[in-house]
Amino acid sequence: MDITSVTVGLPVTDLEASCLWYGAVFERVEPDLEPTEGVAEYEVGGIWIQLLEDPDADDNPVIVRFGVDDVVAQHARIAALGIDVGPVECVDGAVDWFDARDPDGNVLSLYSLADESGRGSGGRDSDAGRSV
Repeated sequence: MDITSVTVGLPVTDLEASCLWYGAVFERVEPDLEPTEGVAEYEVGGIWIQLLEDPDADDNPVIVRFGVDDVVAQHARIAALGIDVGPVECVDGAVDWFDARDPDGNVLSLYSLADESGRGSGGRDSDAGRSV
Protein backbone atom coordinates (compact mmCIF):
# COMPACT_ATOMS: atom_id res chain seq x y z
CA MET A 1 0.00 0.00 0.00
CA ASP A 2 1.34 3.42 -0.98
CA ILE A 3 -0.02 6.19 1.25
CA THR A 4 -0.43 9.32 -0.85
CA SER A 5 -1.76 11.69 1.82
CA VAL A 6 -2.98 11.85 5.41
CA THR A 7 -6.12 13.59 6.65
CA VAL A 8 -7.00 13.86 10.34
CA GLY A 9 -10.66 14.54 11.04
CA LEU A 10 -11.52 16.60 14.12
CA PRO A 11 -15.14 16.84 15.26
CA VAL A 12 -16.21 20.40 16.18
CA THR A 13 -19.55 21.76 17.39
CA ASP A 14 -19.19 25.24 15.86
CA LEU A 15 -17.32 25.25 12.56
CA GLU A 16 -17.04 29.04 12.35
CA ALA A 17 -15.58 29.38 15.87
CA SER A 18 -13.22 26.46 15.24
CA CYS A 19 -12.02 28.00 11.96
CA LEU A 20 -11.20 31.20 13.84
CA TRP A 21 -9.30 29.21 16.51
CA TYR A 22 -7.38 26.97 14.10
CA GLY A 23 -6.85 29.85 11.67
CA ALA A 24 -5.15 31.83 14.45
CA VAL A 25 -3.04 28.86 15.57
CA PHE A 26 -2.03 27.91 12.00
CA GLU A 27 -1.60 31.58 11.01
CA ARG A 28 -4.20 31.35 8.24
CA VAL A 29 -6.88 33.84 7.26
CA GLU A 30 -9.17 31.08 6.01
CA PRO A 31 -9.20 27.30 5.47
CA ASP A 32 -7.45 25.84 2.44
CA LEU A 33 -10.61 23.96 1.43
CA GLU A 34 -14.29 23.97 2.30
CA PRO A 35 -15.38 20.98 0.19
CA THR A 36 -18.93 20.78 1.51
CA GLU A 37 -21.17 22.35 4.12
CA GLY A 38 -19.95 21.63 7.64
CA VAL A 39 -16.37 20.81 6.60
CA ALA A 40 -13.23 22.98 6.54
CA GLU A 41 -9.69 21.77 5.85
CA TYR A 42 -6.20 23.11 6.52
CA GLU A 43 -3.06 21.67 4.92
CA VAL A 44 -0.25 21.82 7.49
CA GLY A 45 3.09 20.05 7.52
CA GLY A 46 2.12 17.78 4.63
CA ILE A 47 -1.12 16.53 6.21
CA TRP A 48 -4.70 17.76 6.15
CA ILE A 49 -6.61 18.76 9.28
CA GLN A 50 -10.30 18.38 8.50
CA LEU A 51 -12.77 20.13 10.82
CA LEU A 52 -16.10 18.30 10.76
CA GLU A 53 -19.15 19.98 12.27
CA ASP A 54 -20.75 17.54 14.72
CA PRO A 55 -23.17 18.51 17.51
CA ASP A 56 -21.72 15.74 19.72
CA ALA A 57 -18.07 16.71 19.13
CA ASP A 58 -17.29 17.51 22.76
CA ASP A 59 -18.20 13.91 23.71
CA ASN A 60 -15.30 12.47 21.68
CA PRO A 61 -12.19 14.69 21.88
CA VAL A 62 -9.17 13.91 19.71
CA ILE A 63 -5.43 14.50 20.25
CA VAL A 64 -3.28 15.76 17.36
CA ARG A 65 0.45 16.35 17.82
CA PHE A 66 2.62 18.59 15.63
CA GLY A 67 6.41 18.75 15.64
CA VAL A 68 7.85 22.28 15.46
CA ASP A 69 11.39 23.68 15.48
CA ASP A 70 11.01 25.81 18.62
CA VAL A 71 8.19 24.77 20.93
CA VAL A 72 8.95 27.56 23.42
CA ALA A 73 8.52 30.24 20.73
CA GLN A 74 5.25 28.63 19.58
CA HIS A 75 4.04 28.44 23.18
CA ALA A 76 4.61 32.19 23.56
CA ARG A 77 2.98 32.97 20.19
CA ILE A 78 -0.14 30.91 20.85
CA ALA A 79 -0.49 32.19 24.43
CA ALA A 80 -0.28 35.75 23.05
CA LEU A 81 -3.38 34.95 20.96
CA GLY A 82 -5.29 34.60 24.23
CA ILE A 83 -5.47 30.81 23.94
CA ASP A 84 -5.11 28.91 27.21
CA VAL A 85 -1.99 26.75 26.89
CA GLY A 86 -0.48 24.33 29.36
CA PRO A 87 3.12 24.67 30.51
CA VAL A 88 5.99 23.50 28.34
CA GLU A 89 6.89 20.09 29.72
CA CYS A 90 10.51 18.98 29.30
CA VAL A 91 11.97 15.47 29.20
CA ASP A 92 15.75 15.76 29.11
CA GLY A 93 17.27 14.25 26.00
CA ALA A 94 13.93 13.45 24.41
CA VAL A 95 11.19 16.01 23.88
CA ASP A 96 9.66 19.32 25.02
CA TRP A 97 5.91 19.81 24.51
CA PHE A 98 2.75 21.64 25.51
CA ASP A 99 -0.96 21.10 24.99
CA ALA A 100 -3.82 23.46 24.18
CA ARG A 101 -7.50 22.59 23.84
CA ASP A 102 -9.68 23.86 21.04
CA PRO A 103 -13.21 25.12 21.82
CA ASP A 104 -14.52 21.51 21.70
CA GLY A 105 -11.89 19.96 23.96
CA ASN A 106 -9.75 18.48 21.18
CA VAL A 107 -6.09 18.59 22.20
CA LEU A 108 -3.56 20.29 19.95
CA SER A 109 -0.12 19.31 21.20
CA LEU A 110 3.07 20.93 19.89
CA TYR A 111 6.49 19.40 20.49
CA SER A 112 10.18 19.76 19.68
CA LEU A 113 12.37 16.67 19.65
CA ALA A 114 15.82 16.77 21.23
CA ASP A 115 18.68 17.29 18.81
CA GLU A 116 21.80 15.11 18.68
CA SER A 117 23.22 16.88 21.74
CA GLY A 118 20.16 15.91 23.79
CA ARG A 119 18.72 19.40 23.76
CA GLY A 120 15.15 20.16 22.76
CA SER A 121 13.36 23.34 21.68
CA GLY A 122 15.85 24.68 19.22
CA GLY A 123 18.99 23.91 21.19
CA ARG A 124 18.18 25.20 24.67
CA ASP A 125 18.93 22.99 27.64
CA SER A 126 16.00 21.12 29.15
CA ASP A 127 15.70 19.37 32.50
CA ALA A 128 13.91 16.06 33.05
CA GLY A 129 10.35 16.60 34.17
CA ARG A 130 10.74 20.38 34.31
CA SER A 131 7.93 22.71 33.29
CA VAL A 132 8.70 26.08 31.75
